[in-house]
Amino acid sequence: MIQFDSNRFGKLAMWSLRNDRSYYVRSFLQIFAVQTLMFLFFTTGVLKINNNSGNYSACGVITIMFFLITFLIGPSTMFYSLKGKHDKQALMLLPASNFEKYLMRYSTWIIILPIGVVATLGADLIQYLVNWLMGHPYTSFVFTRVFELIGKGLDALNAQELNSFVICNMWLHSIYAIGGSFFRSRKYTWVLTTLVIIVISLLVAWVMPESSNENAQTPTHVMAIADAITAILVMVNFWLSYRCFCRTQNIGKFINF
Repeated sequence: MIQFDSNRFGKLAMWSLRNDRSYYVRSFLQIFAVQTLMFLFFTTGVLKINNNSGNYSACGVITIMFFLITFLIGPSTMFYSLKGKHDKQALMLLPASNFEKYLMRYSTWIIILPIGVVATLGADLIQYLVNWLMGHPYTSFVFTRVFELIGKGLDALNAQELNSFVICNMWLHSIYAIGGSFFRSRKYTWVLTTLVIIVISLLVAWVMPESSNENAQTPTHVMAIADAITAILVMVNFWLSYRCFCRTQNIGKFINF
């Protein structure tokens, strides 16, 4: 039976934030350093793309991909912040339900998102100041190009295609949630989960028959049915992820392959 108490969950959240503080600070510094170096590499003239007009577009694409990948593989990092057996045992002994513990561990990647936004904004500001001091006439903010690219992408998709894109990404996200609770004693759970996804994709591609008409458009009702099935699979995957978490909590040890 799923149990949830807001006061108890609040205390659990405070414990997790205090315990994971060094992990969040380290993540901020890593994102800030990587984004700053990447922005400066593309925008200061080290590499020219279309007479510098494409440099900010390249930074925008990389930034969008960074946040998309963070969303996709985020659940697989739910135990990265735990340092050794002491933190793992402390988590199991906390006076909270398994559902509350699972929600708190799952939300680790959600906290990384605003941290990544702040770090990327800081890197964007630094590249703007550096290019302005160097006197480059094309100086601009990377986030300006990010919003332009997102706007163009949304305009290029109709409602059905956008819905399918969101649901498919949610399905991948839920697969990484299973990997995060199943391979959680591993530091590279996202790598193992990615390998599993690749193997399954290859098997499906091998079993599925080849289409005789590559230019045929998929009917709208077929896409709607596929989206509905995928949405159900997303809920099933999250349930499986939670059950894996509960099982390892009950047996008092972490799965180790």
